[in-house]
Amino acid sequence: MTRHILTTVLAGLVAVGVGAQSPVALQPTERGKLYKKNRVVIERLVEQTVASSRTPNDHVKRAESYYQVLFEFNSAINQAKADKDSARVTELTKHLNALLDRGLAPTLVSARKMVAEGTGEAEYNRARDHLLAQIDALLSNLDDPAARALLQQTRANLVAKIPE
Repeated sequence: MTRHILTTVLAGLVAVGVGAQSPVALQPTERGKLYKKNRVVIERLVEQTVASSRTPNDHVKRAESYYQVLFEFNSAINQAKADKDSARVTELTKHLNALLDRGLAPTLVSARKMVAEGTGEAEYNRARDHLLAQIDALLSNLDDPAARALLQQTRANLVAKIPE
């Protein structure tokens, strides 16, 4: 019994000694700086969501509403690149990939099904091409190999789901 108590106490002391403590929360000023950096992207995402909700059954228009969001991500990533903030480039690229995988891809798949009979196919093709061109513009500006590889894979997955 004593051995178990001593083992538990020793493990607790070792954990404290090696820094197994909870992370320190960001200070309000640090949170404010982070929000200020991300404000435009956050606002554009909210605007896109509102615009998308206005046309719940028109998937082509919903897909078109992503263009401005992709443009803002492109601008934010370029700014982070200019600031030599590689951690921010990686963070923004991860958020962009989530948006493409969970938002744009399903919307484009639904839009493709909607126009399968031929009605609105030209609008769908235009929207798809503009969105892919914006992703390509992002790819051409990314220097970070990990971020570039992640976005290339996401683009390949997107194209596989919405063939031309």
